[in-house]
Amino acid sequence: MDIKLLKSKVESGTIDETFMIWILEDEYSSIISDQYIDLICSKRHLNKKVIESLNDIPDESFIVDDNLYILKTDKWESDETHDNCIIICNKCKEGIKIPKLQEWQVIDYVLSKVKGLDKQDVEWLISLYNGNYFRFINDIEKISIFDIGTQKLIFNQMLNDCQFDDLTSLTIWDFSNSIIKKDMRMLKEVLKVIEYIDVSPLGLVTTLLNNFRGILNIQLNPKCTAKDVGMSDKQFFVVKKYNCGFYNRDQLVKIMEVLTNVEYMFKYEELPISMLIDYVVCNILGA
Repeated sequence: MDIKLLKSKVESGTIDETFMIWILEDEYSSIISDQYIDLICSKRHLNKKVIESLNDIPDESFIVDDNLYILKTDKWESDETHDNCIIICNKCKEGIKIPKLQEWQVIDYVLSKVKGLDKQDVEWLISLYNGNYFRFINDIEKISIFDIGTQKLIFNQMLNDCQFDDLTSLTIWDFSNSIIKKDMRMLKEVLKVIEYIDVSPLGLVTTLLNNFRGILNIQLNPKCTAKDVGMSDKQFFVVKKYNCGFYNRDQLVKIMEVLTNVEYMFKYEELPISMLIDYVVCNILGA
């Protein structure tokens, strides 16, 4: 199957449970693959579940499995396969090549997410990002969570507040989300300029603790509502749609233990403030 056939099948909803290997041509190709995966899940009514090994997929014939399993790795050399599973890699002898992302594709994608913005707004905004599509889409998603009727207003407010003027100045929001989503590219970008970012180590711990508590509550009870977990409807929607599924239950429990122990360790000088961020990042990603 080539990329044109894959695109046709994904958009028409005719793609089946066949095992697939997708090979990314560059770092921004993952934006295309992620969009395809979301569309497959939507059309086939599946849940996206990120795994680290094919052994993580339960094979119990008497249980209906409504998951689409995603395994991301640098190189794929195994001959193993499994239905309803997609391998996303950078290197493999055979597979469907996901092409490099073009700017017009990014603009079209963004306009589908923020229908309240004009095309010229998006074209102007993308010119400020110097080809950093990850950062561009990440910032646009802040606007996309609002109703179409208020998106233009939010855009203008962000513009007036100079939030688009210095795009090298990342925030604690970018830092925490890169950890929550295991976004290694964004995490590396943040860590390169960490000394220039307004990030309080204990503030980061508090932010992560609140976010991971919400994720854990939602993943443990998929039928819960925003009221059940003490969130607003918009916040609940964002956490459930964009932040769940990157860590399994055991990993989330371990992460909560790490974060709740950090304040104690800092208070009793077991963990110096200079090492706190490195400690938190390593222990969460290594959970």
